[in-house]
Amino acid sequence: MKSSMNFKIYKLVVPLALGVFVVFGCKKESNNSYEDYAPVDSLAATFTVTAVPGNDTKFVITNTTKGDCVGTRWDVGKGSGAAMGKTSDTVFYPLAGTYTIKMQALDKRGKLYSATPASVTTTKNDPAYDNLIRGGKMDAGDDQFWGRYDAQTNKIVWTLANNAYTATTAAKPVTASVNGGIYQPVQVVANKTYRFTMNVSYGAPQDAWLELYFGQAVPADGKDYTDNKKLGLINWGTWTAFNGTRTVDVVFGAGGTIYTVIKMGCNAPNGHFSTPGISITNVDFRRIQE
Repeated sequence: MKSSMNFKIYKLVVPLALGVFVVFGCKKESNNSYEDYAPVDSLAATFTVTAVPGNDTKFVITNTTKGDCVGTRWDVGKGSGAAMGKTSDTVFYPLAGTYTIKMQALDKRGKLYSATPASVTTTKNDPAYDNLIRGGKMDAGDDQFWGRYDAQTNKIVWTLANNAYTATTAAKPVTASVNGGIYQPVQVVANKTYRFTMNVSYGAPQDAWLELYFGQAVPADGKDYTDNKKLGLINWGTWTAFNGTRTVDVVFGAGGTIYTVIKMGCNAPNGHFSTPGISITNVDFRRIQE
């Protein structure tokens, strides 16, 4: 009888002990997870833009958002889009124009709040970022700034008129192949981004090419130019009409004199530059990186 009683007590004590264990074993630990944050008020995103004294091309942008802001996302209107950045930074606009600045404030939940955009206007180019090309508008007399070369005895015919420099051939189609171009030396700084832009127009050419080079070699008559090709404007086999702008960015590993060469040619017996020829104007080549 005593033995039976002890067994019953044992059975009662064990569940109680387990219950105590469960209570203490499941105690919630403190943490910094999402659900433990207090309610977050919406942020009223704001920022300021202040011109750098004595400089028309630099502005200080500062996130002035009140409250629990943990990050800043900027789009400074230079074409690269929005990206996370500093709370305060200096923006450089080397080219004259109007730029729209946009800012978003980030809260600790990961939500972005957009501020009212602001616009800045620069009235002049930074001298170091001016167009390096002389005579790029192809106004009357601008041909004096351009060198010409022909790699073969059959020469390209160049005509400056109506604000364009136009290349044609003496015969259409050519009886002998032509290959040559125009060029101009410029001075560049190493490891900086430069942008080349040119307006070009032509009808449907045949067996022709139009290319852009930035080389250290000096173009010369009797020699094909092959130094550092950067852009194919008319590629072999793609002989369709075009009227518009072509652009390419380039970085040079070493500074000094670079020859900007606009090269073209066509092969006999069917080659030609189209009936109106190949017209070039508004040639612009400038540094765009600080």
